[in-house]
Amino acid sequence: MRLLLAPLFLALYASPALAQSGAVSVPLGDQAKWQVLQYSRIPPHKVQFTKAGLEMAVDRSAMPLVYPLPKPLAVKRIRVKGRVEGSLNIPAGRQGDEGYDDYVFRVGLVEPGNRTLGSIQRRLVADWVRKLYELAPPGSGISGIRFLNVGTDQIGRSRQHPLSDLIREEVVAAPRPDGRFDFEHVLAQPLQTIAVWLSSDGDDTKSRFTVKVEAIELLAQ
Repeated sequence: MRLLLAPLFLALYASPALAQSGAVSVPLGDQAKWQVLQYSRIPPHKVQFTKAGLEMAVDRSAMPLVYPLPKPLAVKRIRVKGRVEGSLNIPAGRQGDEGYDDYVFRVGLVEPGNRTLGSIQRRLVADWVRKLYELAPPGSGISGIRFLNVGTDQIGRSRQHPLSDLIREEVVAAPRPDGRFDFEHVLAQPLQTIAVWLSSDGDDTKSRFTVKVEAIELLAQ
């Protein structure tokens, strides 16, 4: 996985409004509502937005897909349904280690905050990062991102990612033998969220597989 550090998230919102209550069903079939981004030296997935959901064909590839929420939401629970066809080339117990930091699916909750893109960073970041940042007024920023991962094993493992203090992640589910994953995760405390970040990674392990995400629902209680 190639982690997106602070610049990725800075363009999403200038400052969080009061979080809305209720639930948000992520529009997996509506490409117009997504930021489909690419890395400069890593091949992208083949992505399809359909009535059945979002499909990512991974071929030793990695890329981020970002859905900015219409309004901030204090997320307490998240429900996810989907399936994976194929698997990762990872030995048991090694997922997340250097050289094996690929997951068939990560869903991330982007939390607003005060971290911003400095003047030096603006000159150094890739074009797609600058274009994303230009969508927001000055002063936008984040606190970090919370990833919930579908792993091969090690369910319950959580960590601050070694490559970024912005990123925390937890392995919350694993595919069943038929490839399906279907989970509901309850956060210890509501997390103010301004965007959803999806990732399926095969670049570290040179893996090929397809992920079909059928439903993602964010709930405030």
